[in-house]
Amino acid sequence: MNRTNIQILKCAALLLLILPFGTTLKAQQDPMYTQYMHNPLTVNPAYAGSTNMLSAMFLAREQWVGFDGAPKSRTLTVSAPISRYNVGLGLSYINDELGPVKQNSFYADFAYHLKVSNRAKLAFGIKGGFDMIQINLMSLSLNQQNDDAFSSDFSEDFILNFGLGLYYYTDRFYLGLAVPRLLKNNYENDGFNTSSYGYKERHYFLTTGALFDINEYLKVKPSILAKVVWNAPVSIDLSANFILDDMLWLGAAYRIEDSMSFLIHYQLTDQLRVGYSYDMTESELRKYNQGTHEIMIAYDFQFNKKKVMTPRYF
Repeated sequence: MNRTNIQILKCAALLLLILPFGTTLKAQQDPMYTQYMHNPLTVNPAYAGSTNMLSAMFLAREQWVGFDGAPKSRTLTVSAPISRYNVGLGLSYINDELGPVKQNSFYADFAYHLKVSNRAKLAFGIKGGFDMIQINLMSLSLNQQNDDAFSSDFSEDFILNFGLGLYYYTDRFYLGLAVPRLLKNNYENDGFNTSSYGYKERHYFLTTGALFDINEYLKVKPSILAKVVWNAPVSIDLSANFILDDMLWLGAAYRIEDSMSFLIHYQLTDQLRVGYSYDMTESELRKYNQGTHEIMIAYDFQFNKKKVMTPRYF
């Protein structure tokens, strides 16, 4: 790696490192997903149970491949309905790494689904759980040695938080609004620096999507995700997937002023689905990485063999 690459890497790593811990600098701090349309539970607790079956989903994201210390995310979610009580339950685990920063999150979700018409439901959701954060500051290579701000590692366990969500849906349309973490958790560590502390900003998510028939064998599903954080630019993802014979999904997505993505999703069996996406960075970072890869595997459990499983679009 040449000197220019090293300097860019140091600047980017330090900037991303202090985002969650700066008192004046604030930005988007939660993991991002290109396949957000297949991964809504991590954002919106009201989605729990909306699929009317026990479902599990695993997603792995490798961002900016070839860039040292680039973000990596692993997500596992499980969702199930309790139809008798119009309730949905969910569990989610997220492992997120960025350079010396490692975060593990464990959350449980509860949703109540209210029927508002013959075809539509409105769900109210709440999520609660905790985050565990570790920052290996002493592993960093510094230009200025003996810097007190980097003289010891930082760790904090069981940082409690909770979130809320709304989710309106039919078999052809959905609209969701969620705040997955309502508390602005403060972070302090005597070993880190007693005068330096920060907090996580609230992230507000708006999601929507629809399904349209082009002909008997082809459908199109456009979707939008908007993320708002105080003192940070609004992030907007636009995507469209073409669905061939309810088996093969081919699509493209655009994160405004950030990246262009291509997506593929395949229904291997009635219960097993796999997906892949590739992002191309639009910023100057595109010169120093080979793009972003994301893999998704989802499984719907079918306990009643006599029940006919219908294709899932949301």
